[in-house]
Amino acid sequence: MTAESQPGAGSVRSAVRWGLLLAAVASWGFRLPRVVHEFRAWREALGLSDRSGAASWRDFLVADVIGLLIVLAFGVVIFLVLRPRSPSQP
Repeated sequence: MTAESQPGAGSVRSAVRWGLLLAAVASWGFRLPRVVHEFRAWREALGLSDRSGAASWRDFLVADVIGLLIVLAFGVVIFLVLRPRSPSQP
């Protein structure tokens, strides 16, 4: 007996699907204030003509933004991969 033919298998799959999406969005929301702070610090360092400070804040900002995008992309991709199959699909 396959997992899809068992009663309640769709609800477990749906719960995992929504749980992973919620975890990705929560992680994104938790890190967003830090990214905003790094953006403000970078802009302030640019205004003070502090090249080394601006470069380090920019590096932190870029790394955190890339991390946020990766987490959100994984969450959305997994959400779409685990969507329920239509009855016409095997």
